[in-house]
Amino acid sequence: MQSSLTHRRSGIPRGLARCLILTVALAVGLRPPAVAQELPTLGEVGDESLSPNQERRLGEQVMVEVRQDPSYLPDPDATEFLNRLGYELVAASQSRHIDFEFFLIRDPMINAFALPGGFIGVHTGTIVTAQGESELASVMAHEIGHVQQRHIARMIAKQKESMAIAIGSILLALLASRAGGQAAEASLAVGQAAALQRQLSFSRDNEREADRVGFDILVNAGFDPRAMAAFFVRMQNGMRIYESIAPAYLRTHPLDVERISDIQGRLRGVRTHQHADSLDFELVRARLRVLQDDSAQGAADAQTYFSDQIRNHTAASELAAYYGLALAQLKLKQARAALDSALTARRSTQGPSAILDKVVNEASFQAARDDNEREAALKSARETAARFPLSRLTAIEYADLLQRMGRNRQAVDYLREQLALTHSDPRYFQMLAVSHAALQQKTLQHQATAEMYLLQGAVPAAVEQLKLARSAADADFYTMSEVDARLRWLNGQIQEARKASGKRSSPDDDGEKGKKLR
Repeated sequence: MQSSLTHRRSGIPRGLARCLILTVALAVGLRPPAVAQELPTLGEVGDESLSPNQERRLGEQVMVEVRQDPSYLPDPDATEFLNRLGYELVAASQSRHIDFEFFLIRDPMINAFALPGGFIGVHTGTIVTAQGESELASVMAHEIGHVQQRHIARMIAKQKESMAIAIGSILLALLASRAGGQAAEASLAVGQAAALQRQLSFSRDNEREADRVGFDILVNAGFDPRAMAAFFVRMQNGMRIYESIAPAYLRTHPLDVERISDIQGRLRGVRTHQHADSLDFELVRARLRVLQDDSAQGAADAQTYFSDQIRNHTAASELAAYYGLALAQLKLKQARAALDSALTARRSTQGPSAILDKVVNEASFQAARDDNEREAALKSARETAARFPLSRLTAIEYADLLQRMGRNRQAVDYLREQLALTHSDPRYFQMLAVSHAALQQKTLQHQATAEMYLLQGAVPAAVEQLKLARSAADADFYTMSEVDARLRWLNGQIQEARKASGKRSSPDDDGEKGKKLR
């Protein structure tokens, strides 16, 4: 209901609502040459057409779709690192009041994008190819700048008349580019009217303003701002090498000489210093090289890559190379070899790292030859979770090992007591559902599954699960009351959404009503 009303009040044509934010955020650009001038100030970041609350709701709606896309990578290790780095940058910005969420897209291309309301996506290829943590931070700071300055909301306000035309043509180009061929060029050509050109011209200034904001964030957060200029120059050189085939980052963030010159000019006005890469940056970069290609061949290629680095002493970080090798070996079911590699990595540093401890625990568990060794691995995972009490990845690992040991009552108790997994995390409810199913607690199983589906945007499936929970009726009075109340609330929301969209609803057709919330 809220999303439908939001679309009407903000002047966004219904039908474009679900694709609007993602499309604009990834907008490709045939932009006119930039005029050499001082970086423009685009005015106040507030906007009368799209409030911050509306912007957040739109972002949340798009994220429901993003999380269902096969390219979405909900890896807890890399996501935890990305959000920790992201919040270091946010803390040094003027957008500390915004609830940011940083997430990963499994794609080898270098790219990143901002959605409204604080959602920022980073391609795995951006991290794998980054030549330092400051370079990755520069990309993220730029995207934080887009969110801080509310560029999408301001674009909607500025381009009310032409927005539908522009979005339509860009959406076609994005869909066609997924399939390859010449379709993308053809669909863009269809939409290259004055409306599209005006939109892209406005976006050019947005990019430059995001550069300025991102640069200041980098400096304030203690990262090396020279990394931003280095990243731009390398992208530009890459475009020259491949001629007409521009890197993905340049297609979604068109680069011109003035942008590079502006950043280089700003460098002369600040004191710069090198920023030492964190251990977790090195580990996550190696991790994503393994996870970027989820096939068996991808794991074999990663194993060869890291083995060659270790043998030839060419790794920027030998510790990270051993860690990456351990991950590849785990994927290839080489548990004993993975444990040797993981322990070698662990012995290479005394620094704390939940990411490194986790792979040692997992390799130990998989390589265990008897219950005593599995118990030792479980104990180590419990100690790791206690050492990092707010770490989502260590909480997931410990609960997962409890379930794999068949200790589902312990798993349920732990999940309900620990702090790292919030009730807005689908994985939390998924793990609860698994343990309740193993314990033959049908009502609790279906109740947890319903909450997981709701968080994933699958409303009809959630309604069905709540009905199953009510039918099972094997829980206490309090739990059954919760199920009934949740089902009544959800049906009420469905009816209100249908009224808002001008549809009549059948009081008994819960499943069909639920589809309107999708």
